[in-house]
Amino acid sequence: MNLAASNFIFLMTLGLPHAIFIFYWKFTYTDSDCRADLFLARSSRGLAICLTCLLSCFQCVTLASSSVRWLYFKIRLQKYLTPVIVFLSLLSLTSSLNAALYPVAYYNATDNHSFSLGYCFVLYPTRFLFQAIGFITFSRDLVFVILMALASTYILLILHRHRKQMKGKRSSERKQEATAEQQASKTIVTLVVLYVFFFGLDNSIWFYQIAVGEAFKEITDIRHYLSFCFPTIFPVIILLFNQKLQNKIGPCVKTQLSHLQAVSSIQ
Repeated sequence: MNLAASNFIFLMTLGLPHAIFIFYWKFTYTDSDCRADLFLARSSRGLAICLTCLLSCFQCVTLASSSVRWLYFKIRLQKYLTPVIVFLSLLSLTSSLNAALYPVAYYNATDNHSFSLGYCFVLYPTRFLFQAIGFITFSRDLVFVILMALASTYILLILHRHRKQMKGKRSSERKQEATAEQQASKTIVTLVVLYVFFFGLDNSIWFYQIAVGEAFKEITDIRHYLSFCFPTIFPVIILLFNQKLQNKIGPCVKTQLSHLQAVSSIQ
């Protein structure tokens, strides 16, 4: 739920204004609007990375060995899950404070330590500050992406080992052994693979921009498009893999369709 909320905020604060601007719909932003919008966008994006990493690490610990050490770690992680989420939220907010300092609504020129969103501009006082903030953000994202990739790789190894153990059993027994933890693991691995792909490309472009010191609008548009892909695909993946949601949503959809058919027949 927290991951879905952070993805939704990101799409509403950066995806929606960007789409409106691309399609030439005119709207007016003030400096305060730009700062609030970009601060929420950066914070929600950072929180989405942190929570995806937490999700993969939590599932990795859940499937890990049942030794005393791992059992203790599982209990502690479940007990302090809410404080961990709060800590990650605060980390995302504090590490994105720079997004509330430099955005402006109007700017006539461009230089090598600023970048344009079209409807807002982010002006850093110096090129050093532009590159320093960029490298710090890049390093933060890279740490979490590496952690989630390692956790997902370990989950895949566990699933592969379990699959080899299940080869000698009948298909009916295999279905019984297809536990909720395994289904959740497949969902999380799928999410992480997509996340690493899209945000890996996004961060690679961002690294190029801060290394070169130039943020061309066309390259920025491509980077933003890549960053919008995962929040857009995220709910589709959840619906495809979550049988409980399908069982709840399916009857509602059928009821609505039958109601529409009844109304249309009456008309």
